[in-house]
Amino acid sequence: MSEAVSADAPEATLLAAGLPPGSRCGLRRLSNGLRVVAAEVPDARQLRLVGAVGAGYLDEPADCRGLAHLLEHGLFLGSTRAPAEGEFAAWIGEQGGRYNAHTDESVTDVHLHLPPEAADEGLRRLVDLLGQPRLDAERLAREVAVLDAEFRARLADPALHRLAALGRFFRSDHPARHCHAGHRGTLGGTPRALAARLTAFHRRHYRSQRMALAMLGPLPLEEQLALLARHGARLPSGGGAPSPRAWRWQAPGALAWCPPTPPPPDGSTLLELIWPLPDAVARAGQHQLGALAARLADGQLAARLQATAELQDLAVDLAPEGTGPALAMRLALEAPVPDLAALLAVCRQAPGHALEERLPPPAPAPIDLDAWPRRRACRLAADPASPADATPLAPWLAGDRCRVLWRCAADASTCWSTLDETGTRWRPLALPVSSPGSSSPKHLPPTLPLSPEPAPEPPPAGRASPGCLRRDTRLTLWWGGPDWPLPTGDAIWCLGWAADPSGHEARLRRWHRRTLALRQAAAAQGLSLDLAADADGDWLMARGNPRRIVSLVAQALAAWSMGPGDHHAGAPTQGLLARTLLQQLETGPAAGEPAPRLLGWASGELCPREIVRDAERFTDFLPAPAGPPPAAAARVEADGESWLSPRGEERAVMLEVRGTDASPRSRWVLKLLAACHDAAFHHEMRQRHGFGYVAAVRYREAAGWPRLGYVVQSPWASVTELQRAIEDFLVRRSEALARQDVAELARLKRGMLARHGAPETHREAIERIWQVLRRHRGPDEPEGWLAPWEAELGVLAGLGVDDLALQARALAGAALPRHWWYHAPPSPPLPDGNALVSPGHNPPSRRHLD
Repeated sequence: MSEAVSADAPEATLLAAGLPPGSRCGLRRLSNGLRVVAAEVPDARQLRLVGAVGAGYLDEPADCRGLAHLLEHGLFLGSTRAPAEGEFAAWIGEQGGRYNAHTDESVTDVHLHLPPEAADEGLRRLVDLLGQPRLDAERLAREVAVLDAEFRARLADPALHRLAALGRFFRSDHPARHCHAGHRGTLGGTPRALAARLTAFHRRHYRSQRMALAMLGPLPLEEQLALLARHGARLPSGGGAPSPRAWRWQAPGALAWCPPTPPPPDGSTLLELIWPLPDAVARAGQHQLGALAARLADGQLAARLQATAELQDLAVDLAPEGTGPALAMRLALEAPVPDLAALLAVCRQAPGHALEERLPPPAPAPIDLDAWPRRRACRLAADPASPADATPLAPWLAGDRCRVLWRCAADASTCWSTLDETGTRWRPLALPVSSPGSSSPKHLPPTLPLSPEPAPEPPPAGRASPGCLRRDTRLTLWWGGPDWPLPTGDAIWCLGWAADPSGHEARLRRWHRRTLALRQAAAAQGLSLDLAADADGDWLMARGNPRRIVSLVAQALAAWSMGPGDHHAGAPTQGLLARTLLQQLETGPAAGEPAPRLLGWASGELCPREIVRDAERFTDFLPAPAGPPPAAAARVEADGESWLSPRGEERAVMLEVRGTDASPRSRWVLKLLAACHDAAFHHEMRQRHGFGYVAAVRYREAAGWPRLGYVVQSPWASVTELQRAIEDFLVRRSEALARQDVAELARLKRGMLARHGAPETHREAIERIWQVLRRHRGPDEPEGWLAPWEAELGVLAGLGVDDLALQARALAGAALPRHWWYHAPPSPPLPDGNALVSPGHNPPSRRHLD
């Protein structure tokens, strides 16, 4: 090894940002140039493996756009040591793991989640997949069809059209100007010729000096680094560091864009302000940029903008997709702005004004065990060869250096240009831009900074035992924390209450808007505030300093409203149809038992006497119920069918399968079935039937009730074909795939423990305990409520091979509650004004869901 950073070096402290306390991490560069990074996280139950390559769609030949994306798909079609198609996916499924991959403009990464004991074999397979793929011409030809289906599906995704519009800012000779998603039109030629080009692309870029491997798990750091070094040495050597990217940007400007089939106008709009940065300048100023981004997102700017505009969200990003190094601000607005030019002027000057101040250090990075290894591996693989540039940041972040991207509703009276490949509509704008006037909404910005409470009372010598401190129709209050080391001085408040399920999405969106500045201010001060709504009601979870958390919770409750309030119902559903269908699995009836007006749980450095007093204050923020608790949203009947309202030209079908009850046993069996079926279902729908690229089996819960979704999306197959294919799969294969022997079931259970076992972080422990308390309605204390996963794992251990086989047989025989969900394109109207209907279905049976 030519370079090493030990776990105790100062560099390791920066490397460990985003890891739980007690973690150890290390960074090495091997003799073949490969960079490896590892993190030992003692409480991690899953192993994360990531392989990243410093090559993406900007490295493709100009006459073969989509080649890097095709190679990402081709990696999984077989390798030298595992030549069979689908073998890698099958092995992942046997472990109860999961995998995915992503290609962006400069990096391609493959990431795996596995049980810790599969580290050696998983790393061997990952290195084999990256270094020795079997790029068979016939298989690649089928994968081009998959890419074509993916491209068609993404034509309904605003993210694709944003990238297409963004390209208008780039020089005409720069590869970033063009769409690189890849489809039949860009990946032409014979299969053999395409395989040859793909092999050459792999040989050039997939080399050790342009690659990185990352591992995160409970294994000792030294063992992880040794595994990474041993397997990493097998990667093909060479490659050299990536060359610096050419400057892509034309002169600063502004443009408006919209998808070819925009959603119904609702007044919402999205503004994106981008300050491009040269690679070397961004590299030298990365710490100052981090502090600047934190300053712009500390709630002060959001509160100022919300005084004159209905700002739904304000996000600051240092890695916006498709721009290269840049600082970006994204503003989601609910209604036309009275003076858009004035709003833009404030935003364009904000970075420069902030740089004139003394920037405080950003709050500690949130713990994210999934993101940490991906972020580290991708950064190492894409590390530029050019040195850092000491040029000050301020000149690059001046207002006149900003590019403005405005997503707005299509206006028939305005002349739009259309991009041939994607159908994206766009037009240039002159700065300053103007927008239609409207009355200025009145807002009451939250108190910033958060008001500190008096110092909490010292915990009494005989501290209250965990349990229920109060229970009546007005308030049920729980006290006590899990057996987990809390950060010094932290406190936790979780609150929930009944609300109308039929309007929870619009209500939650309104609540998020009203607390935007508050949540940003909390994050800047090291606190967190999460808001949510589901069939069981609305709820919040706050964590942080006990002297400020009460103020945070009180302001969040004051911003909540049960009334209709704003006239905006929320953003129209967009993106993949399959994702929209899977969201249906998360809706359902609330528990039938009456709930208290307020359910609360507190833990950490708080005094039990104080939390009772504070909980009574919190109850007063909620309006007194005018009658019985809100009824649950109307739920479609079991063994029925529903149609999504038509949008886009794709067909999609999902079979929803529901557990017979909400017991831990029922939940585990459906999770095991999903693990048995997912890889085989994905392969059969894509390869045997050739439907498209979206085919998956997913487990979800609604109010604790377990569900499975078998979902397929296709640009050409009919709804009837998709439904028959799902039924055929269940009849022919569901029971056989689930009929595990004792050893196979034990391996599958280990995978379940890795994915759903004991919590990996304190935040996850809090979330899981809180959901148990939300679902509990009985008078008795739920047994083991401070560690509910222990009892659940006992149920998993007791399941045998017959239990899984019996459930699969019931699934194949349609003995489990089920519901079909469909989507088809809008039918063309007949001359008499009627519409054509999809073949194979009786039109009166359609129940359109908006």
